[in-house]
Amino acid sequence: MPNLPTDTQPALIKRPPLPVLAFIALLGLLISACAPLSKQADATHLPPPSWPAHQTAMQAIDSWQLKGKLAYRNADDSGSAWFDWSQHGDDFTIYLSGPFGVGTVQISGNAQTITLSQPGEADISSHSSSALSQRLFGWQLPVEQMRAWVRGLPASSSARVVKTFNQQGYLNTLQEDGWQLNISRYQDGPRGQLPGKIKGRSDKLSFTLLLKDWSFPASEPQHSISNPSHSQDK
Repeated sequence: MPNLPTDTQPALIKRPPLPVLAFIALLGLLISACAPLSKQADATHLPPPSWPAHQTAMQAIDSWQLKGKLAYRNADDSGSAWFDWSQHGDDFTIYLSGPFGVGTVQISGNAQTITLSQPGEADISSHSSSALSQRLFGWQLPVEQMRAWVRGLPASSSARVVKTFNQQGYLNTLQEDGWQLNISRYQDGPRGQLPGKIKGRSDKLSFTLLLKDWSFPASEPQHSISNPSHSQDK
């Protein structure tokens, strides 16, 4: 088996073909467009009384299977893909399929390492998703933050994070780590209200993430959360 690139190598690794770069970009979104995201007129910056309890409930979700679709755009490229994301604590596996006719790409990892696998190509590994994209692109993608964002949570408790809430008391917009997000289409389910759509942009990249189907381990409350507007989303 070919040797995997490691983070100890001082030089940038050779860039893979364009389809693989596109898949890495998709990873960063899990994990399209230059205008600022609009804020709803009824949004408020003040956390509602219900927010602490909701935040605690969402933070308690650390295992799931999530299926959906995402689209992305940057200055040089754009595309979309279906994804299937399994998370168990710090361990995760994401399958991406659809774009460019390349087939399925697997992204797996934990808090220590992440590996990108594509049929017929050597695996690429790094100590973090952001570090991997930094080595490939020269700029970072918000992979670690996405784990919080898909639950409708800020990824940081920093005072620099700017957020607004909708009339129902859930996160509506978020400015964090150079990203501006609009979070919407909350879906009711056994674990509470979870987002159905996230739009985001930075100065390098923009994306739309549709969260179609949530399910949870047998040890947690059952039933999945499915988005009934699946066929209408683009």
